[in-house]
Amino acid sequence: MYRSNHIFWALALFGCISIADGETKKHVVFNNIECSMRNKVFSRVDCHLQTRLALNIFATINDQKAVDKLMGVCDVKIDPHGQQKMIRVRNIKLDFCQLKKNTENGYIIGIYYSVIRKAIVDFPDKCPFQKNTTLAIKRLHMGWQDVPKYMPLSNFSFFAKVYAGNELGLVVKLTGGLYEFSNVSGYKYP
Repeated sequence: MYRSNHIFWALALFGCISIADGETKKHVVFNNIECSMRNKVFSRVDCHLQTRLALNIFATINDQKAVDKLMGVCDVKIDPHGQQKMIRVRNIKLDFCQLKKNTENGYIIGIYYSVIRKAIVDFPDKCPFQKNTTLAIKRLHMGWQDVPKYMPLSNFSFFAKVYAGNELGLVVKLTGGLYEFSNVSGYKYP
């Protein structure tokens, strides 16, 4: 009697652990983010990690003139786990004026556009961006649905320059990695 009772509770505990553990999935984890203004295009910039899985960027255009063109030029360094060679992807161009129109799918740039498109808040539909407009990217995250299955587990560093017209207005530095885990509760705090 006691033996069957112990076996039942041991199996119940094992079942609970396997249900709670779940299947491992790839997630992008952010380690830190730094933003710096380079000239007077933006009057205020705020970048911070909301969690280790999501980040926020707020930029307010100054009150002197509207921004006709807003373009991001990004460089990514990917350091795959277990490999000695580092992968560099240079000059990824993100056109914020065409952000809501772009529908590229299947390619890395299309994934970037779709992830940013999900995170933008109150972005104007087209350029020019008016004076005193706050551009907000809230809760930007790349979950297992967004990450291609062929991407290797890796660390990355992301460096972006945001140009307003022909002037460098903002520099964003971001580090993190692509990791595989099942329990996201450990990554809820920055």
